[in-house]
Amino acid sequence: MRSYSNINMLDQEMLDMLNDCADGNQELINDIFDSFSPEADELIQAVQSSIKQQDFEKLRKSTHALSGICGSIGASRLQHIATDVENAIKSNQSDLAFKIAEELFGNYELLKEEIHKYQESMGQC
Repeated sequence: MRSYSNINMLDQEMLDMLNDCADGNQELINDIFDSFSPEADELIQAVQSSIKQQDFEKLRKSTHALSGICGSIGASRLQHIATDVENAIKSNQSDLAFKIAEELFGNYELLKEEIHKYQESMGQC
């Protein structure tokens, strides 16, 4: 299993692109991050329950969706972890998939802190 600590929590290039697309409207960017959190919370809970139930299909679907929403805001590390879980399932490596999935939980907490710091740096909190 690879280490994810060398992958940035938030991709600066994506943050710059979001800022450009929003024409510098920090309120809009704040809204994007605020809409991310409830959906990500739901998906993280789905991952947790799928691990407990050993439901590979639910785990695959949840990590696929999580990877997508992470990509949309530049949450690189979580996106890579979720994608690796999905790929392990597709490769019939269920033990590896569950092990990688465990990486999501702590990293999601770190991501929420990074988002908060970013919003503060933009004067949005």
